[in-house]
Amino acid sequence: MAAERAGTLTEQPRQPNASGLWLPYACLAALVIGFIMGAVLPSADAAPWTSPFKTSLDVVGAMWINAIRMTVIPLIIPLLIGAIAGAGSGRDAGGLGLASVGAFFGLVSVLAGIAALSAPTLFSAMKLQPDMVEALHASIQPTALPQGDASLANWFKNLIPANPIKAAADGTMLSLIIFAAAFGFAALYAPAPQRDMVISACHTISTIMLIVVQAVLLLSPLGIFALAIGVGAQRGTSAFVALGYYVATHVVAAIIVGLCLSLALITQTRLGGGRVISGLANPVLVALGTSSSLAALPSLIETARDRWGLAEPIYGFILPFAASTFKPSSAYTWVLQVYFVSLLFAMPLGPTQLAIAAAYSVLLNATVPGIPGGGLIAVTPIYLVLGLPLEGLAIIFAINPITDRFATAINVIANATITALLAHARTQPSAGVQGP
Repeated sequence: MAAERAGTLTEQPRQPNASGLWLPYACLAALVIGFIMGAVLPSADAAPWTSPFKTSLDVVGAMWINAIRMTVIPLIIPLLIGAIAGAGSGRDAGGLGLASVGAFFGLVSVLAGIAALSAPTLFSAMKLQPDMVEALHASIQPTALPQGDASLANWFKNLIPANPIKAAADGTMLSLIIFAAAFGFAALYAPAPQRDMVISACHTISTIMLIVVQAVLLLSPLGIFALAIGVGAQRGTSAFVALGYYVATHVVAAIIVGLCLSLALITQTRLGGGRVISGLANPVLVALGTSSSLAALPSLIETARDRWGLAEPIYGFILPFAASTFKPSSAYTWVLQVYFVSLLFAMPLGPTQLAIAAAYSVLLNATVPGIPGGGLIAVTPIYLVLGLPLEGLAIIFAINPITDRFATAINVIANATITALLAHARTQPSAGVQGP
């Protein structure tokens, strides 16, 4: 079935493991303890032991950041190729499959664009002490500026990688994404046996890399603790205020997006407000409780079939495909995230950089691994392109247990909205299905 094949493009649902239960709380605890210890840590003059202690923690934090960077390209590229190559396979590839992909990319483009336009306004009220921001900015390891022709013409010349292997070694993510997209679309139109081999190979590589990623994420509490001490020493307790503002902004944005998607469901279909609200209630509660779109999938299928009366060929394809491939909330949360980190490290993004962040959020949306904290790996290329310090990822990942629940709820609502809108455009809801 198409739904079954769609599910093989990324990660299959797994039974929760023990680390998934304690890891989020351990990361949050490591962040808080690190901030507090950094704020109260005596100076090197008062206690000479603090200097080697901070140095050792810097080494640990840098090693963890490098481990994250190590996984980015081997994970992101196979996921992107597999998602594109498999998007048109299966039943009704020329119609429903491409319509689904187009609808989701349209949605994430709108969300990313709005986030890029509104980010400066949303964070305009966040007050940071200038001296502490300067100290945090000064802690960033200096990097050599690239030399050579920086003209727009040369940028376009280098957009197509003459040597994809060298592009991977240099970390030029946009060129790699273009190569991966070209390879994926070429595989999409290749004969079925060869296309299936490409999809299978990409799935195999991404599955193995997910094991590596999970191992890196298991070390997150240690890496976050090491980096948080440095932040706490330079920012003190004001870091908590900034993080609280970020979480509040994230929650408000999720509520607004959720209401807009629900309103589109009510006004653009014949389901009615009561059936929309009652149908979304249980899947959203599951998403908020588990932080997993895949965990909410059975409840979402039950809603599409029994409460909304949608056609099985439509929801049977779109819902599994969307839950395992697209993360619409990442389109706006990544833009808000990198803008917040840029303010925190005194490297504010301008309109052009925000537009680049929005474009990458759209391009990389189908590359989020289906594991807790997988977005930490998928968003890394945006940091690299914008020149933001990856130390900011540790701070964001530590509060992920709070923000990820709301982002997952938006993913579930978006999946339901796209499915119902496409079903309404193609067929009418089954006769005789009554509201709750």
